[in-house]
Amino acid sequence: MPQVVTHVWQRWTGLTGRGRRSFYEWRDGMSPIGRLCLILAAAAGIGLCSRIAIPLPFTPVPLSLQTFGVAAAAVTMGRGWGAACMAVYIACIALGAPWTVSGAGGSAVFAGPTAGYLLGFVLEGAVLSFFTADPARCRWLPLWGLIFACDVVLVLMPGTLWIWSWLEAAGQPATLLDAAAKGFFPFIAVDAVKSGLSAAVAGWLGRR
Repeated sequence: MPQVVTHVWQRWTGLTGRGRRSFYEWRDGMSPIGRLCLILAAAAGIGLCSRIAIPLPFTPVPLSLQTFGVAAAAVTMGRGWGAACMAVYIACIALGAPWTVSGAGGSAVFAGPTAGYLLGFVLEGAVLSFFTADPARCRWLPLWGLIFACDVVLVLMPGTLWIWSWLEAAGQPATLLDAAAKGFFPFIAVDAVKSGLSAAVAGWLGRR
């Protein structure tokens, strides 16, 4: 019986146990079912990171580890799979999973103040996974710069624009600068640190 279990595990994951391999070698050897399981696990990990949050009194967007989880998953899932992981994460939220910074799930989340960030995660997942098919070959500093740039351009900016429109729709007239004070400026420094941590994790997973 243990041999049958071992065979099934190796068939699903591609992990044979012959020598120590890096996470990326193991990932690339996985079967489609194993890769799907990995994506689901990564999406759940992002959801867990999202729940580690600190509310801020001046904005509806809290500080959280969500963007760390998103970037780490995007750069480690493989080319094309990073976007798939974000799509699965968003789909789980739409189906009711409480994997957002507020702990809410369902379609109503996409009309809330953080919807712009959620949509930006899919863009970030697509771009990061395209340029980091093998993060083990990337040096930490360039990888940090890429992650941080994608976070700013593909997540924070769309998130801020969404907050601007959300405030207007809620009958709270605001300028773009007001929206940036709630959804952009408070997160720049912290996201720079989280981007560095994501790059470090990606490099560490490439070790044998």
